[in-house]
Amino acid sequence: MNLKNNEEIQTLLEQLSELGYRFTRPLESRTNYSDETPPEKLIKAIVLDTETTGFNQETDKIIELGMVAFEFCPKTGQAYRVLGTFNHLEDPGFPIPPESTKVHHITDEMVSGKSINDDEVASFIEGALLIIAHNAKFDRPFIDSRFPIFQNLAWACSLSQIPWNEEGLGGAKQEFLAYRFGFHYDGHRASNDCQALLEILQQTLPESGTKALRRLLESIAKKELKVSPLGSPFESKDLLKMRGYRWNPELKLWTGIIQSESLVNEVEWLKAAVYGGRAFKLEQETINAQNRFSNRKGSIEILNY
Repeated sequence: MNLKNNEEIQTLLEQLSELGYRFTRPLESRTNYSDETPPEKLIKAIVLDTETTGFNQETDKIIELGMVAFEFCPKTGQAYRVLGTFNHLEDPGFPIPPESTKVHHITDEMVSGKSINDDEVASFIEGALLIIAHNAKFDRPFIDSRFPIFQNLAWACSLSQIPWNEEGLGGAKQEFLAYRFGFHYDGHRASNDCQALLEILQQTLPESGTKALRRLLESIAKKELKVSPLGSPFESKDLLKMRGYRWNPELKLWTGIIQSESLVNEVEWLKAAVYGGRAFKLEQETINAQNRFSNRKGSIEILNY
């Protein structure tokens, strides 16, 4: 069949869709996400992705950094202008493991003698108030170590801070989300992943009817606490584990993550279930968008209850 123009292609796709077939469009990079007049107050944000030599944050290195800068309305999550795209390779100083190259297809020859210019990075992110990554727990420690300028910025994770299952999507992997929202792209290269993630963040979620970026903003506004009940009795370990606490063998502490507004209820539960009504001490570490997903601790205090 010889299809002459986009209109013929669209007609064919509509006919096949009526028969139950489903299609995805190729991702096209955008310079603008809305033709409406934007509100006066817009925020600059960066969608960020890294490719690395491996998963060890102490020994592996960044070999590619991709970023997309854009402006959005904090009330609605609507993106407007795309301000720029950044994509640079860097020689890690040692051979890239073959198993890593199989994922991102970056070879030693591609990165040989190349470096990411720190001043260019600083210029690109200037004025940004938010960094978004799909699995910030992985990307942030690498970025904070290589580019300390990111350490004091607020970070958000579109993988863990948007309730994809609750929204009926059935998964959180980025390529799967792209498919669910009707497009596909060549993944595992940094800037491609960034453009795809921004496209996902501008989709309307099926259950809440809000933009994915708006739901992400709601999540990062919440303050969390990492709590560790000190001197908890050994026999309470099963209760703590069922409650969601995890044992830290190095510190010999049980730790859990709670929303700050849940602190009163958590203290009441600990006192009744773990300490048998006795007074106890609780170590509390404040987690916010500035230190979340990083290896740096938030402010810590030990309080008597």
